[in-house]
Amino acid sequence: MAQKGNQYTLLSEKGYESAKITGRFRYDAKQVKDYPVVGDFVIVHRLQNESESTINERFKRKNSFTRKMPISGGRKMKNGVIDGGITEEQVIAANIDTVFIMCSLDSNFNSARLERYLILTKRQNLKTIIVLTKLDLCTHPDQYLVRVKEITKDVPAIAVSAVNHVGLEHLKTHMIEGKTLLLLGSSGVGKSTLLNALVHQQIQKTKPISLHSGKGKHTTTHKQIFFHPTGCMIVDTPGMKELQLWADEEDLACVYQDIIDLTKTCRYSNCTHHNEPGCAIRQAIHDGILSEERYQRYESLQKEIRRLSEKKKEYSRNKMKRRKRI
Repeated sequence: MAQKGNQYTLLSEKGYESAKITGRFRYDAKQVKDYPVVGDFVIVHRLQNESESTINERFKRKNSFTRKMPISGGRKMKNGVIDGGITEEQVIAANIDTVFIMCSLDSNFNSARLERYLILTKRQNLKTIIVLTKLDLCTHPDQYLVRVKEITKDVPAIAVSAVNHVGLEHLKTHMIEGKTLLLLGSSGVGKSTLLNALVHQQIQKTKPISLHSGKGKHTTTHKQIFFHPTGCMIVDTPGMKELQLWADEEDLACVYQDIIDLTKTCRYSNCTHHNEPGCAIRQAIHDGILSEERYQRYESLQKEIRRLSEKKKEYSRNKMKRRKRI
């Protein structure tokens, strides 16, 4: 139900209880993704006269939302791609039914970040809703809806105001008993404010918008599940400052299928889409069908995923070498 560092809060037929992972579990875990996260089902062992239970085993997940492990140090640029950190998959939450990707209707709205979220949710075939928050502070929400449609036409976008309770009825259609919702978004988009509005309680702390930047402030510090009166569960998460992809090149199709289709109609099969004659990409940009910024984002993500593929191979080779030494 909640995770704070190495400390877990579980819910069973006996109610809430604290738990920690056994030494055996740590020994058997091959990678970071093997450890339990919020939303997982686990087998625990309860010792008499002990205040904590121990987590002995984690059940197989039906799905998860994951990203590449964030870079904590040694960050550098390599061929236009941020490089560094551990080449491992980090699981944010597991066993999810619907994801709410949240963007606020202000300077926080970022097309590149939204595309990254969509690639990661679509990779796991997660049902996704784009939630545009802070409608009460926006005078031209239609402009943002147009920007969303430039990115995706098959993912619904709903503009809401948690403060004025506008648009929440559309979200509640996804709040079904036994289902789990995941709130995702950067710091200050209003995840905790929306959660409070949906459950009609002040269960999560919120902070006022910064007078200096006009943006919301980081409040939530850990992942936790909350129950809605309908019986559905809502996972609130801290704002993500870094969202590196854990994906394959074919996963880009869920957001960039239009660009991929255009590349297939270029005169030359090895077209670099820069200055060759008969380039369908350059023609589409010239005709206003495709924006230069969107194509540059596609190229950048291609480079990032290809670099990730190289890093995965390096990681596997190094792992094999370590095993041989043992």
